[in-house]
Amino acid sequence: MTDRWLEIDWKANLPDKHAIVRSREGLRFEQVALEHPAIDAMLAESRRLFANGGALFASFRAVDDDEVAQWFASHNRLEEYGFFEHFLTSEAVRTALPELGAPHRLGKKSLGCEWLPGNSFALDGILAALLYAGGCYEKFHGSPVEAKRMAGDFVHAIIEDRYDEFLIHHTERAWAGFFDRYIPANNTFVIVDKRNAQITLLCLADDD
Repeated sequence: MTDRWLEIDWKANLPDKHAIVRSREGLRFEQVALEHPAIDAMLAESRRLFANGGALFASFRAVDDDEVAQWFASHNRLEEYGFFEHFLTSEAVRTALPELGAPHRLGKKSLGCEWLPGNSFALDGILAALLYAGGCYEKFHGSPVEAKRMAGDFVHAIIEDRYDEFLIHHTERAWAGFFDRYIPANNTFVIVDKRNAQITLLCLADDD
């Protein structure tokens, strides 16, 4: 276990643009296993609800991250680093989730993706609301409490009790082939475990 994205080095200055480019060129990702019955349950229900789209899920660990990547992650400023485009277009993501249809580059149009910073304390509520709202043709059969419990179990399987050690970023943009840009039912969640430099990707989509 490491805390390399968790602790801020207050003596280190903001890296310049050239250092950022060099850092991104060296930063790689490798897929890691993240398995739990609560994750399986959430994905199964999401795939039932979003019958014409689906749910994609995978987890990755950063490899060869240097002090520049660490600076931006520890300061909660990943977007300034260009992290999301680098991660989502990485070979690791394309290999792990071929059905995502991730591009090799995200053009400015598709990465008008506002990567809204979320809150790990509220993630289960956001996911519960998506579950309970259902898909274009399928509806959630349980109560609001059951949707909240399912989403809460899913989040706990990933975050455990370490809410203060995670960054959550979310976009509704159709940035990959998996999404339908004409249907407002696209959700991508990037869940960053700062202690372990582990990034979990959840993509939800539907189509009418």
